[in-house]
Amino acid sequence: GEVVHIHREESAGKSKIPSQPYNYHPSLLSGNRVPGSLSSVRENALKPLEIVQPDGVSFKVKGHEVAWDKWTLRLGFNHREGLVLHNVKFAGELVLWRLSLVEMAVPYGDPKEPFQRKCAFDVGDYGLGFCANSLGLGCDCLGEIHYLDATLSDSKGEPYTVKKVVCLHEEDDGLLWKHVEYRTGHNQSRRSRKLVISFIVTVVNYEYCVYYYLKQDGSIAMEIKLTGMLSTNYTDARPDHGTLVAPSVNAQVHQHMFCARLDMAVGGHKNSVAEVDVKALPLDESTNPFGNAFGAAATLLETEREGQREVEPSLARTWRIFNPSKVNPVSHKPIGYKLVCQAQPLLLTHPSSAVSRRGAFATKSLWVTRHTDGQFFPAGEYTVQSKGQGEGLPEWTKDGGKSIVDTDIVLFHSFGVCHIPRPEDFPVMPCESTGFMLVPDSFLSCNPGIDLPEDRSTMSKCCSGGPPPSR
Repeated sequence: GEVVHIHREESAGKSKIPSQPYNYHPSLLSGNRVPGSLSSVRENALKPLEIVQPDGVSFKVKGHEVAWDKWTLRLGFNHREGLVLHNVKFAGELVLWRLSLVEMAVPYGDPKEPFQRKCAFDVGDYGLGFCANSLGLGCDCLGEIHYLDATLSDSKGEPYTVKKVVCLHEEDDGLLWKHVEYRTGHNQSRRSRKLVISFIVTVVNYEYCVYYYLKQDGSIAMEIKLTGMLSTNYTDARPDHGTLVAPSVNAQVHQHMFCARLDMAVGGHKNSVAEVDVKALPLDESTNPFGNAFGAAATLLETEREGQREVEPSLARTWRIFNPSKVNPVSHKPIGYKLVCQAQPLLLTHPSSAVSRRGAFATKSLWVTRHTDGQFFPAGEYTVQSKGQGEGLPEWTKDGGKSIVDTDIVLFHSFGVCHIPRPEDFPVMPCESTGFMLVPDSFLSCNPGIDLPEDRSTMSKCCSGGPPPSR
């Protein structure tokens, strides 16, 4: 084919590329020559920490079906989304029909040629399933582990199997609840446990560790831990849009914008969404005479246009997904779950940029759409060939008038990390985390953990001497 244009960095070919060794592999640490770098494996390492379950695990796996505590669900895996959660129920009641990570945009903030175009769409361009790791026992996954394999197809359509691609295990999650009766000193507490379902992908230089947590309080969380290697470039000056992480090595400022697809089914497939803000009430002689009143104000989102929303941490904003036909007998509110988000900026590139046109999903924290078969990928079906002409969510919602009240709805939640690199992120990056939670809100009539029996670890001991205090 014909070479149309070569995108070349302005300083390319004019300066000497740094050659000082700087490695993270333990066998190569001794060769590190960058000032301040570590050159040997530490001798005073922490003592071993082992996870022991003498009676085995508490979850059951039958094929792709999983049951644990009050949770049941089915697992799937495909080349593009990787791990998918299906038919998620808590205490026998449906919560989610389908949950997965469906897109990711990673724009870099350096305007110099050729970096103005630097933005990978890791789900659409590469495929999380294609990039998934075969996980290692005791390192990637610690404790009593159940692995699942996945069968995918190669470029010729031939099947191949990725061994140990999904990890299931239980983790201690601190206290679930506790109370000491101050009059008598009587103490009751229960420890919390969570079921962790995870997979890890390597997309060129970055690792994305994707964790789904099912908890005993009825909540569901997705956490993504980012690690791996920074994408760097040579510089002969102090960078304006990055950080020097080694001599002449620039790590550019960038974002990781993720999008999760939540096919909600709270108590059934007909749901609605309300935006809930916590607001202070104005002074009023009858309703707020002392100026201390504040409360939650819920606004029903009625159309796909109204369903395009942004996070607002100053209002403690959440979105409540509820079933209008099922009412909680205690609160007298429709049963629901609320989406609790983290506070991070949306896509920071200019609306006219190629990145913003192709990654429009990341310009909103939430898109609520009416379910339509085939609408899975918010940046379009073929991101490699995207021209930024509204593929995906902008195309699906351009009419804006479709009702999202008491119907089959899908939520697309955009969230992410704004990464200002540090020298501490090099030569390999410690994990940085982002994610969201789904929390029951009048879905249940009480704390679902008060029926847990009293329990005490027989393996715990007091390292300062003497027995642990009695309960």
